[in-house]
Amino acid sequence: MEEFDAKPYCEVAMEFAQKFQKHFSYQEKDVDEMEEILGILHQDYQKQELSDETLQKIAVFFGVYLGQIMLENGLAKCGYVWDGEQICLKKDDKNKMYPVSKVYKRIVNGIEDSVKSFYDVAIAIAEGRFPHH
Repeated sequence: MEEFDAKPYCEVAMEFAQKFQKHFSYQEKDVDEMEEILGILHQDYQKQELSDETLQKIAVFFGVYLGQIMLENGLAKCGYVWDGEQICLKKDDKNKMYPVSKVYKRIVNGIEDSVKSFYDVAIAIAEGRFPHH
């Protein structure tokens, strides 16, 4: 598994968030603020004001930041780490989470792909609080 340094991606996400008067600080509240920003970007996407290249970049920066918040607020202590090859959070081969894909889908599809519910469910799964069959 390739080492992955999330910090430079997070710094770009934090700078970008400031353009929307949001100040990220690796706290859970940032997920709600990210949801607001992604909602605006979803509208831009629908109006075709967002190029595919820009969409990809935003998804990576915000997705990595989302993943980092998830790690710092519960996933790391549950054994999750960054997998640099797939840019996902991984505990083992059966337990992987893809925050970058989620951010991409949130921008493209809208609120039905909420990053807040992804965050909440991910933490619950990692902590064993989510019912599964």
